[in-house]
Amino acid sequence: MKVFVYGSFMQNGRYNQYCFQGQTFLGQGRIEGYAKYILGGIHGILPEEGKSVQGEVYEIDQPTLARLDFLMNHGPAFTRRMVDVEMENGERLAAEVYVWNGRV
Repeated sequence: MKVFVYGSFMQNGRYNQYCFQGQTFLGQGRIEGYAKYILGGIHGILPEEGKSVQGEVYEIDQPTLARLDFLMNHGPAFTRRMVDVEMENGERLAAEVYVWNGRV
């Protein structure tokens, strides 16, 4: 499955090597209709018209997805959603992204 990541999960971020070692980096991209915030020291995105978020896309396996779900506190804090990603080369692809469940 493809996942769009931002913040500390991107290359050179503190969680990148832990989460994505052995996974396939597909490139950098952007999603429209979301804005990134720092929420209590962690990065999160929320739907926001007219905004966009830069990030990276990886092809990941099920163990990596489970690790991400754990780190992102999937359910209470974040929900995974399917989004349309515009890659740097202009290609568009579908990927899952973690969206903050709270408010700013």
